[in-house]
Amino acid sequence: MLQPRQALRQRAAGQQKAASKPCLSIKTIRTRRVRCKATPSQQQATQQHEDELQVSRVSASGGSRKAFSQAFCKLAGIQVSPLQDITPEQLAAAPFARYTPPLCNIQVQQKRPYWHGRTWTDTDVGYLSFFAAMHAVALLGGPLTFSWDALQVMLAGYVVTGMLGVSMSYHRQLSHKSFRTPKWLEYFLAYCGALAFEGDPIEWAKNHTWHHQHSDTAADRHSPRDGLWHAHMGWLFDESLTNTRRDGLGNSKESLAAPWFVRESPGFYGWLRETYMYHMLGQMLLLLAWGGLPYFVWGFVVRVLFTMHMTWLVNSAVHVWGSKAYDTDDDSRNNALVALLVFGDGWHNNHHAFPSSAAHGLEWWQLDASYCIIRGLELAGLAWDVRRPSQAQKERLSLAGR
Repeated sequence: MLQPRQALRQRAAGQQKAASKPCLSIKTIRTRRVRCKATPSQQQATQQHEDELQVSRVSASGGSRKAFSQAFCKLAGIQVSPLQDITPEQLAAAPFARYTPPLCNIQVQQKRPYWHGRTWTDTDVGYLSFFAAMHAVALLGGPLTFSWDALQVMLAGYVVTGMLGVSMSYHRQLSHKSFRTPKWLEYFLAYCGALAFEGDPIEWAKNHTWHHQHSDTAADRHSPRDGLWHAHMGWLFDESLTNTRRDGLGNSKESLAAPWFVRESPGFYGWLRETYMYHMLGQMLLLLAWGGLPYFVWGFVVRVLFTMHMTWLVNSAVHVWGSKAYDTDDDSRNNALVALLVFGDGWHNNHHAFPSSAAHGLEWWQLDASYCIIRGLELAGLAWDVRRPSQAQKERLSLAGR
């Protein structure tokens, strides 16, 4: 039996040991998208701790001056423009003092549950059922219907819909207006993109534009900070994220207005959106009539799924794995393997640094098949206003030597 004084000493020592455990690091908080259950004072103290960790992490990793300045200014209470570097005068006016990180006992939980603890709408169930059926047909029917001719149809379809359609048209031309073409060629490329079964051009461009405006923030529809599965395809099963009339948090968003190409050609793109499913049905029937079940399974089901997964890799893998060549306010990376698979779109850090550039591969050794086609069209007089970053722009954002 412990004496009262000894019991109090042991209890105090236990409390001190428990209190010495550090709070969740900023990296964990950002990765898991957690929300705190704590008193206001605890939340304020933890936020200050997170800010200090942000400054320390950027400084220790050799981060950019702009990133360090932004993190420092947030902690020190200096009001500066998001694009403005901290000046020596501001630094002297608000000296940074070292302090012991505050202790806390905050509980955390996943912000966006994948399967349980969430509301499933009819649209969510429909999307999940569709993709489950497509994968079942591809995995079970693919080996049974395989032929070399069917494989060639699948690969040719991927080049037409994945490169000409998604990479060149949907992504670079329609979403970012990185080059212009005659209207007949613009319509042809957009139609190739529609055959990829990733949505009509309006829906695709709105989702992608929103991603660039809120990349790797709480409003991003498909950030790996909410989990790799969520970024790859889990976000498709949440109607608040797939609905282009909503923002990434499920709120009504008026800023998702008609893209530039719709304002220029409302007739064609409106027609393509209204008749979208008929074009999907048409290509399925055409493949069945042309080569029977093997052409349908490989030319449509396998090809559509392969194209989708390649597109989704740009949302997931290249925001996690790869290298950063330029200073961007997100987790975008350059990944050579993904770039090879998706016709150059895997040079994603380059793209986030210069979104309006038609070229994603900015070094001579960075293979960019889509840009090679765009460059060929430019030389043939079929593309103009082809945008590329200047050497000065690249040097300003380059991380080399920092």
